[in-house]
Amino acid sequence: MRLHVGFRRAGLSVVDLVVALGLLLMLLSILFEIFFLGGKAWRKTDDRFELLRNTQTVVSQIAREAERASVFSVSILPGRAVSFLSPMDDNGRFVTDTLGDVRWERYLVFYHDPASQEVRLVDVPLLPASFERRTPQPIERFVSATGMHPLAYYLVDGRVLGRRITRFEPELPAFSKHLKLTIRTVQPSTTRTRDLTLDIASNAFMRN
Repeated sequence: MRLHVGFRRAGLSVVDLVVALGLLLMLLSILFEIFFLGGKAWRKTDDRFELLRNTQTVVSQIAREAERASVFSVSILPGRAVSFLSPMDDNGRFVTDTLGDVRWERYLVFYHDPASQEVRLVDVPLLPASFERRTPQPIERFVSATGMHPLAYYLVDGRVLGRRITRFEPELPAFSKHLKLTIRTVQPSTTRTRDLTLDIASNAFMRN
């Protein structure tokens, strides 16, 4: 008596292939969505960091310089600029005379350019015999090599401190040594959402 043992060939049917392909596509879709959301969150965090860094760079530098300045030298163009004397020389050293009194070296002009949405810094050195070296007064009274000029005259060129700034509002309340500064910065979004906006208000005490 002969025994016949039959073996069915193992294989995938068309239905099995379709189901497997569908599961693979579903898995790939989920992985892609996770990757996309993770990248979007990362870019959004990066946008916020850049927005904060850009704004703080401007605010911190103006506040630092203002704390060393004289309140009697402040000049403000509302919504555009602020200027004051600085005792720092070309080497970044605080200058005093033999008696320890502050010796002023230059005017610093911080201004906002609405067209480029930039905040810039203009350095206006005093002349060797300038009256302002010992007696601080606003830049409008400074007799430069070309005569006296209003603050608006100096709002040209300069070093860029911050970009994408839409508001620049310096203020010095009467009988106060507290220079107030309000800045608004806009950071274009890289995640197809609306642009990010940040408003920062600072307050620097002018010691001199």
